[in-house]
Amino acid sequence: MPLVIRITLLRQLTRVDLARFGPMLAEALVTRSQQVSIRRGFVVRRTAAADEAVALYRRLVQGRSGRHEVGLARALVAQGSVPDDRTVASALDQGWEAIGYVENATDRDGLAVLAAAHLMMASLLSPSAPQDALPLAEQARATWLRCAPLGVRELTGLARSLTVLGSCRAALDAPVEALAAREEAVETFRRLPAWARLRYMPARFDAVTGLAESLASDGRWAEALTLTANTREDLTFWARWEPLRARPALGRLLFVIATCRSELGEPEAAVTTAEEAVGHFRWLAEHDPVRYDHWLVAALRTLAGILKGLGRYEEAAWAAGEARSIERG
Repeated sequence: MPLVIRITLLRQLTRVDLARFGPMLAEALVTRSQQVSIRRGFVVRRTAAADEAVALYRRLVQGRSGRHEVGLARALVAQGSVPDDRTVASALDQGWEAIGYVENATDRDGLAVLAAAHLMMASLLSPSAPQDALPLAEQARATWLRCAPLGVRELTGLARSLTVLGSCRAALDAPVEALAAREEAVETFRRLPAWARLRYMPARFDAVTGLAESLASDGRWAEALTLTANTREDLTFWARWEPLRARPALGRLLFVIATCRSELGEPEAAVTTAEEAVGHFRWLAEHDPVRYDHWLVAALRTLAGILKGLGRYEEAAWAAGEARSIERG
């Protein structure tokens, strides 16, 4: 049965019997809040589903304390994970509230929600505050491991936690530890069955891109290029269908490729690849300037550095000047 129809029917049944059908409706709404579409209006529907799930679980907890707290924590994590206009601070508050309900959990479902809450908070903090995200990512990793034997859900959560852990360690100038975490993340994704690797394709691409960045930072440019070959093709294809999700990862990957090409003595290919990456980030900044302007600035500066190394000083100055202009704006 399609999820939308299921939710509609469960809403009617919940009005008759909240205790029996309310949990089923809340879980269907959580699932709805986790669905993704390239249409910007779909975020509004995801947000509404998450909000309704949280409100419904709060009613259930009030009616029967001690039975639905894990579900409420799961709904709070889903609510904090929707990429809407909420602030990071409010999403973190939702994460801490969720942790409060399951921090002493010993069962598999409770541990999974606890790990997901830590992972959600670490993911939110890692771009701007890696020092705060690092312990949360480590807690997420440790909690997923406590769920052994690990199924697909747990392995995916573990791999995503390792990806965030690697990003934090790279940002905090711990390249050896970052490389180890990213290698483990990619290897964990490889352990998933084929259908799961396809389903969690965005997270897998993020892990591969992070590993390529670490390999390039370690001077292993040929290995990084080999790793990125298939991923670039897949991301380019995916970007045609879901540009808002695929282009950030594709832009990052292209900069790794540009750096490797430059270091391996292929300057023209490096410039072409870097310009393609700038194009992706320019498109993203036009659609969501708050989230992607700083990415465009970094992209332009990387391009300027490559152009300067080739002696194309006028073009390098133009790219650097545009980056400064965006920052001032």
